[in-house]
Amino acid sequence: MANTTSVNNNYPLPLAPERPSRQREFLSGGINLRSGELHHKALTKILQEIIVPPQRYQFYPYPQVEHEHAAKILGINSSSIYFTPGSDIAIGLLLRLIACTTKRLIIPIPNYFGWIDHANLNQIDILPIYFDDQCAENFCIKTLLEIIQATPPSIVAISNPNSPTGIEFDNNTLLEISHYCAKHGHLLVIDECFIAFGSINHLELLGQPEHIIYVRSFSKGYGLAGARIAAIIASSAIIDILSQERTESAISGSTWTLLQRILAKKEHFQKICQSIIQTREYVIEIIMKLRPNWQILPSGANFINVKTIGDHPAKLVETAALGGFYIRDMSSQERMNGYTRIGIGELDLMVKFLKQIFPSEYYFDEQIYSKSITVNNDEKTVK
Repeated sequence: MANTTSVNNNYPLPLAPERPSRQREFLSGGINLRSGELHHKALTKILQEIIVPPQRYQFYPYPQVEHEHAAKILGINSSSIYFTPGSDIAIGLLLRLIACTTKRLIIPIPNYFGWIDHANLNQIDILPIYFDDQCAENFCIKTLLEIIQATPPSIVAISNPNSPTGIEFDNNTLLEISHYCAKHGHLLVIDECFIAFGSINHLELLGQPEHIIYVRSFSKGYGLAGARIAAIIASSAIIDILSQERTESAISGSTWTLLQRILAKKEHFQKICQSIIQTREYVIEIIMKLRPNWQILPSGANFINVKTIGDHPAKLVETAALGGFYIRDMSSQERMNGYTRIGIGELDLMVKFLKQIFPSEYYFDEQIYSKSITVNNDEKTVK
């Protein structure tokens, strides 16, 4: 039997992959600005005020009841949504149960590694569309559309805003991609992990046609990274296939409670995310002022990617770590050589971060910050 090994009773086991599984580096202290977690005191306060009854730990939840309740709060027909214990599980389900028929994945690179890992696990052929390795923002939409036209029905997966670059596709680009996918028989999957910090509402723009699947995480914009919950929004036919896995039964009663309570505070979270967006623009402005030779990719996420031209990325990572801030050298990721990823938290936190990396050059001026936010908001209004 090919590609197998055996244990002492000669039962054939599949071969373990040569590459070790990805493990998140454990950080015992400090502030993690590496993983897109939501750092905001207002969020912490909301979560502290949520009381989870002991019965939610003690007794099994009823997934069908939880499902109906959460779908109603989200304003989505319950037959068009399916919940999973985190977006990695959602990605795995889609590639195992939906991509199994065509065995093809068309995907921009770089992208979240979960897509590539699950495609490899399920023997899905990957058709990569590359960002420019000299400047990642120069993604070639023309090439993507040509591949969509030339390839038999496949899964087309995009992250918007993209992870790990942060780049956001605009309305016209999304409409064009959707149109080409529908015309040529593809399923378009939009990974919405960082959507709360971008400028586009996919559902409002594209609706819920049968060829589109949304993967929505509650880890970033709602700050539930530790609770592990996400949702797939798709046609009822696709939801029926996915629900055979019964992953909703793996979501804890406490997580269902947290989800329902935070969804009831939608306006609070919109304000929190807006403050993160404003802080992101401020941080970009300060870095470019103090290091005009550096490059920063446009970002619609709660992180930025900085190319420290003239300085090694590891030096910036080390300087930040000395102050208890953990950021990520992205050089090991395809098409991200030379970039450092910096997560964006609330203003007070980022002021401390900027003081750490620019100790003799940066000082915070409330008036300058307020003026900067006003100008940026006015520019967006004009647009």
